[in-house]
Amino acid sequence: MLLARPALASDWRPSQPPRVLVAAAPGGTLDIHARAAQGPLTARLGQSVIVENQGGGAGRVAALQMGRAAPDGHAMLVASGDGLVLQDILAGARHGKARPNLRAVTMTVSAAQLLITHPRSGITDVQGYFAALRTRGDRVTLAVPGIGGIAHIISEMVNRELGVSVTHVPYRGGGPATLDLLAGQVDAMIITLPAVTTHVREGRLVPLAVSTRDRDAAMPTVPSFHETVAPGFDVPSTQGVLVPAGTPDAAVAALEQAWRDALADQAVRERLLALGFVIRATTAAAFEAQLADSEARFAQVIAAAGIRGDDG
Repeated sequence: MLLARPALASDWRPSQPPRVLVAAAPGGTLDIHARAAQGPLTARLGQSVIVENQGGGAGRVAALQMGRAAPDGHAMLVASGDGLVLQDILAGARHGKARPNLRAVTMTVSAAQLLITHPRSGITDVQGYFAALRTRGDRVTLAVPGIGGIAHIISEMVNRELGVSVTHVPYRGGGPATLDLLAGQVDAMIITLPAVTTHVREGRLVPLAVSTRDRDAAMPTVPSFHETVAPGFDVPSTQGVLVPAGTPDAAVAALEQAWRDALADQAVRERLLALGFVIRATTAAAFEAQLADSEARFAQVIAAAGIRGDDG
């Protein structure tokens, strides 16, 4: 008799083109790293991987949509791990949480968040930015890719520590926010560093500070909040892949391996590292644990600071 054996990752393959839903508008870092991996994913899975974008609600719209998708391995979400956790904390009590309807596959990358402005702003360093907030207050505008997202929370955390305020201008993603900053429609922005690396290197935007304790290797001359205005500050952002809860173990294992292989591809690695990403490529279990840790940490910060979402 043949004994039954557990399904292995190699036993599962998609039977149709898998869909990758990016939880942001085109042009941001979620979009950049999803599309960088698209070719290697297609080769690994044997089906053409389709990448789509769904901005809104700091990633919440796409997360809720993915939670309702068929749990068959053909639908994946590329999202900010921090954004997913934050939106559940801020809006979940009234409108339902997204994460219970999702299952982690892998944390793909992490990166610093970057405070940045444009050359015509007259602000040349992080001290100058906070000096402007002290003298002009709410007349200074700061673009953030969604109210309640990691960029907004970082701004609130630093502002509260320094006793200043700014007018937050929300966008449906980092791409549209960057376009308005380049055009001088807003004064500054906080965004995941790799989204604007090229603009900084070409002199179109002025970097002020990173949110991680240490400087970023892609921009070693840019200081951190920790070493300038907020000692001890250290808030990186993470990105990863999730699928609908109920997706079979074999499909999750196959998708985890496919993404880890894609991130190991030399061309993908060189592109992402040059932009300032840190490649993680974790196991599904490690990503799930990181999400749980982030939930506990951010819930404490949000409660202490009295930060509320759009719905109050």
